[in-house]
Amino acid sequence: MYADILILGQLLSGPKHGYEIKKNVQEALGESFEINNNLLYPALRRFVEMGAITKKVEKTEGKPDRHVYLLTNAGEEIFNELIRDFPRKMAANPMEFLVRVALFDRVETDVQLDILNNRMAVLEEEMEHQRKFDEVHSENRFAVEVIQFRIKQTEHEWSWLKQLMHIVQSSASESNNVEA
Repeated sequence: MYADILILGQLLSGPKHGYEIKKNVQEALGESFEINNNLLYPALRRFVEMGAITKKVEKTEGKPDRHVYLLTNAGEEIFNELIRDFPRKMAANPMEFLVRVALFDRVETDVQLDILNNRMAVLEEEMEHQRKFDEVHSENRFAVEVIQFRIKQTEHEWSWLKQLMHIVQSSASESNNVEA
């Protein structure tokens, strides 16, 4: 699902060819978010069939034709629906969460806060589970090491989420003051 969000998100800023979408995602978010051709081009075909994007063929001399994709109004609506759709199961997936955060500049404050709150709820459950596991499995040294590491990771992400929450709320306050 996050790949669809990344692809449509790239087209929000204007028309692009497939390789440009792929390259931009990787440059902006790193190799962890790489979209391979076996994912990208079927998704682009599916979006064309849905009416979410249009495809224009650009002729280039001595090279294969280049397909340029443009987001439609329907595609913008689909992007907004995809980014807003963030149930608990998706909130548990770090990639789904991070992609949405990377596109916070494209969504309203209430959506940003919902995404952050959903992820925080997942982290609360994870921390509780990790602490219980740590108490039960204290005899296995390496399992304890892994659990301690995960607890620290989760606490670090929790702290980061609190920071993001503050940034989002401060930005919303500043916007409200400017409008008033």
